[in-house]
Amino acid sequence: MDSALHERHERLWVPVVAPAIWATHFTLCQITAALWCGRLATTAPLASLQAILIALTVFAIGGITTCFAYGYRRRSPDLPAGAHDDDTPADRRHFLAFTTMLLAGLSLLATIFVAVGALLAGGCW
Repeated sequence: MDSALHERHERLWVPVVAPAIWATHFTLCQITAALWCGRLATTAPLASLQAILIALTVFAIGGITTCFAYGYRRRSPDLPAGAHDDDTPADRRHFLAFTTMLLAGLSLLATIFVAVGALLAGGCW
């Protein structure tokens, strides 16, 4: 009964939260830069655009770090150090937690690349 209760609380959508945060960050950065450089180009200073992009990046990194921490807490430290390829609830939990951690790490790297690219562009052309 304990494994049935354990399996009931596992969610398959948890590993894709971090890539969704990155995709939202990327989209918001692109839309903000397009509006800033297109419609607001003559009235808004560039320092304000950079501040908005930094704020978006800080929020995205916070959310992705939370996803990574969730995956890190969910992994089972009491599992053996060998392979986790059995069809058991503990191995499935370990797989989902490890997948969450890997996707969060990749999303964090992608978010940093988007932010660096947006901030180093320098201005509107």
